Amino acid sequence: MQFLRRFSRRQIAAGAASAVVVLGVATWLLLGVVLSPEPVASPSPTASPTPSPSPSPSPTPSATPEPIACPLNGLPVDDPLLLDRVAIAVQIENHPLARPARNLSNADMVVEAPVEGDTTRFSGIFLCRATEGLTGPIRSARYYEIDLWQDLGILPVGFGASNGALSRFAAAGMPYVNGITGSWPWFRRAGTNPAPHNLYGDMEALRAEIGEGGAIDRLVALVHPLRPWFTFDDGVVLPAGHAVAAVEMRTNSYWRFGWSWNEADALWTRQDAGKTVIDEVTGEPLTASNIIVQRVKQEVVLGDPDPGGNARRLQHLVGAGDGTLYAEGKAIALHWERPTIADGTHWTYADSGQPVILPPGVVWWEIIPITASVTES
Repeated sequence: MQFLRRFSRRQIAAGAASAVVVLGVATWLLLGVVLSPEPVASPSPTASPTPSPSPSPSPTPSATPEPIACPLNGLPVDDPLLLDRVAIAVQIENHPLARPARNLSNADMVVEAPVEGDTTRFSGIFLCRATEGLTGPIRSARYYEIDLWQDLGILPVGFGASNGALSRFAAAGMPYVNGITGSWPWFRRAGTNPAPHNLYGDMEALRAEIGEGGAIDRLVALVHPLRPWFTFDDGVVLPAGHAVAAVEMRTNSYWRFGWSWNEADALWTRQDAGKTVIDEVTGEPLTASNIIVQRVKQEVVLGDPDPGGNARRLQHLVGAGDGTLYAEGKAIALHWERPTIADGTHWTYADSGQPVILPPGVVWWEIIPITASVTES
């Protein structure tokens, strides 16, 4: 008590207040240590699932392009632009003094028909294959050129024609590249044959002028789009027909020509008067895969003779009749029909009436009068 008395009331009050302050600080420190919350661990982020890769779609296989084929014979063509050209039909001589001809082996299709005296002449039709050098010997056009132009859609090329033929051409409106007029620079005499069997033409030079705006373009404009007779199928199964090793045609007592089957090459080989005929360009025999023989009515035309006074021949290619296909070493009976000059010729198998489908290969079209003889062996 004596000790407490030594302090005044003010001193005692101040001491009490200090004690309270000290006690409060101590309490705060204790609570800060003891009651501070434990840090809560942040939840570990959940790993995002790795997406399974979507399977890449398999590329759709490109369709195999259809092979491009020549519409005249079904043979492969490398450049499709060739099919946009006009087909040209060159009148090529078949006189013995004119043989061997040049570039018949490069024709896509060959037409053979009687002329005066019932000898024959060729029209080589060129579209898909190039000629090599000069083509010929080239001779004058005949009446049936009108039918080739109307039926197939070709541009006739020749060297002259009779007055009667020229009148018929004009009446029909047929375009004709007539070398004898002197208007065209692609014709010239060449080789060792005697005239008139030595006239040739540069058909590639002629083609190069088409589309250049010259006079020949006006003729090309008169040719309708090509209208081939047949379709071609590499896997076609032909009718049975009957086996033939050789066929010979006679249009008069001394004019005979034909074909023999070569099994090793699967081709027909050409003969004139029993002798194999070659092409001067290749030095190889003339061959064909398909021989179409068309029997037609033929008229002897009086009043329009050749320079030797011989009457000309007019084949009637509008109408209907019989024919024969020689292919794959056999003969198959056919029927043909062309109702009007505006129509294309329609060919069917005689037995079934079905349209003719040919194996790919060069076609020779033999136009012969119904009076001609055909001998098979």
